[in-house]
Amino acid sequence: MVIAAVGKNGTGKDFFLEFISEKYNLPMVSIGDIVRELAANDGLELTRENLHKTSQKYMGQFGQTFFPEQIVKKIKDSGSPVFLVSGIRPLSDVQFLKKAFGDEFILVDIVISDDDVRYSRMLARGSERDGNSVQKLKEFDKNEEKIFHTSETEAMADYIIKNDGDVEDFYTAIDDFYKKVISQ
Repeated sequence: MVIAAVGKNGTGKDFFLEFISEKYNLPMVSIGDIVRELAANDGLELTRENLHKTSQKYMGQFGQTFFPEQIVKKIKDSGSPVFLVSGIRPLSDVQFLKKAFGDEFILVDIVISDDDVRYSRMLARGSERDGNSVQKLKEFDKNEEKIFHTSETEAMADYIIKNDGDVEDFYTAIDDFYKKVISQ
């Protein structure tokens, strides 16, 4: 089984996957890790804009499925019965992973309804690449939609988990998901 999470920046999709990975000792791979490694190898500063440019460069050079191909190889080489994937963006990633893993691929959309809440949580994580205003966050959202068509990807989700409450509510929702979907 392969579990991937999608959602806008700052919704908690990586937190969701990292929590499951750490609590239940499951392996995880991130498309973002691959992109960051390639950007660094190209001598670029790891800004959101440079990471987008790197994604576009490698997808332009090797095709839209370049990153999911790297992910599928890592998952298959691992031999793990459950694997977590972070960094899903374009619909083509989902389509490629669904083709590779069939019904064993599960996509979860993590949602925060209020952009102000999402932005305040992003500030709390302290990443320099998150921008400095809610308006900048909305610009990032528009840019990601333009580049990756993320709304189409989110529409493909098998499950939606809302992260509108406090962290304890999110922990409970994640544990419920684990019990209902993964541990069966």
